[in-house]
Amino acid sequence: MTSPSSRRIRLALAVAIAVVAAGASVMAAVVAHPKSVASRVMGSDWQCQQLMWLTTCTYVGPVTPIHKVHVDSRDV
Repeated sequence: MTSPSSRRIRLALAVAIAVVAAGASVMAAVVAHPKSVASRVMGSDWQCQQLMWLTTCTYVGPVTPIHKVHVDSRDV
């Protein structure tokens, strides 16, 4: 036979596991589908996404190619 305090501990543990599992599933849904953010201030060369309270921006503008790379023989 189990004591009442043992039952309370098991119930509290089960509730804690359920809360953590629910939180993890919500976070997984949010992380899997970040939403795009309009970046009027930064211009059209930037692409921003918002994940809950965190906003990250990536520069997607034109890249200037490097035609020649000067390698100094002392650097090799």
